[in-house]
Amino acid sequence: MFKENKWLRTDRIVCPELSVFEVGYEDVHPRAPYQYEQLDYYLLHFVLQGEGLFFINNEIHQLSRGQGFLIPPHTDNNYYPLVGNPWSYRWIGVRGPGAAAVFNDAGLGKTNFIYQHQDIHQMDDLFAEAYDYFSRDHLYGALGKFYEIVSALVDDYQQETRLGVLPNQQYALEAVEILKREYADSTLRIDDVAERVKVERTYLYRIFMRNLGVSPKSYLMQLRINQAIELLRNTNDAIGDIAIKVGFTSYSQFSKAFVKARRMTPSAFRKAISSGKLNPDRKSVV
Repeated sequence: MFKENKWLRTDRIVCPELSVFEVGYEDVHPRAPYQYEQLDYYLLHFVLQGEGLFFINNEIHQLSRGQGFLIPPHTDNNYYPLVGNPWSYRWIGVRGPGAAAVFNDAGLGKTNFIYQHQDIHQMDDLFAEAYDYFSRDHLYGALGKFYEIVSALVDDYQQETRLGVLPNQQYALEAVEILKREYADSTLRIDDVAERVKVERTYLYRIFMRNLGVSPKSYLMQLRINQAIELLRNTNDAIGDIAIKVGFTSYSQFSKAFVKARRMTPSAFRKAISSGKLNPDRKSVV
């Protein structure tokens, strides 16, 4: 990649509403994390190679090639490369009263600080061209390239919005797919799911509560109970076998969870279903 680290900065303001303040690129060598100072401007990064961790507002994100992150002004942040596969990235910094609205149009800057762009070469070229303009003191050209970068991100965000998938929802969707696919594995842990979708467990909890209204652990339990209900209704399998099939480690663990969810034991539920006294979609006897 770059084989070096370079960054440029200026105090010139070519547009009072929004101006490019800083540009740079870096190959980052593995190092111990340290706390960055809060900025008084917006700093947008794009990862070209490797992986790293990005900390912001008590959230942790593991990012890799094709992803990027925004650091808004006056925000606690920290980021550093992963050992064994350190990242390389470009960045551009802007300031001015119009910056917040520009990033907001791309779905960035309020509660979401990360993004993904499929065309890595396009983004690399745009950041590189902004750097080139900036290095020649052509700040209007650099600002134009910044708007092209944001325009690409706005297109991505609008497409995600049309599909009903906002950036921070993607983590929840990926976690849901893992839980649906692997609920029967009794060794499945929410910590492992969070690690696989590259977020901290506490952040995964927040986006589950925000988007689904339940915690990841509760969602997993619902999957297991719902599948157990189908097996109790439609098979003659022993209840202990059903417990194992849907991800519980024992009959007692299953029974306790089932009583909590349905207010009756699994055996009482099966009897009520077979006798016609219970609507399987309700929690109590008819």
